Amino acid sequence: MTKVFTFLLFLFMITHVACDGNNDSGQEIKKEEEQEQEHEPEKEPEKGVDVPFAEYSLEGTSCQWVNLDFQYDFLVINSDEVLETYIEGTDYPAIDFSKQTLLLAYGFEGSGSYLDSVSLQQVSEQNYLMTVNLQMTIASVFTEWEVAIVIDKLDVESKVELNITRK
Repeated sequence: MTKVFTFLLFLFMITHVACDGNNDSGQEIKKEEEQEQEHEPEKEPEKGVDVPFAEYSLEGTSCQWVNLDFQYDFLVINSDEVLETYIEGTDYPAIDFSKQTLLLAYGFEGSGSYLDSVSLQQVSEQNYLMTVNLQMTIASVFTEWEVAIVIDKLDVESKVELNITRK
């Protein structure tokens, strides 16, 4: 008899819970949530389009980068005159500034690091994001780094943002 009573009590509880799940207040809550979702559309993360570039290096020349304060900084260079203020020496690779722009990012790390990768994305018509990925080492040495890339000529109104990541 107790088994039958326990079984009936169990069925009553399941029926009660099932009926409570279908009440109007539950439907009202659902409707309110749906209305909130309609008013606040989900924001998609900014997606960029990869921009092709060529790395610009002073390796194999007698030149070196100068006048870089090695705080984190970023330069958009569009002329030989400006480039010459940041390079010591004369045998550096030529850039056709009528068709190209040089992007120079540089910085200073308080521990060992080396350049892992660099990418450039166009996130809107005139906005770009240059991402520099640094690989950190366990060495406790101060490290200066710089990375330069050449891209198709940017408009005067274009803006480039620098993003530095450390792994």
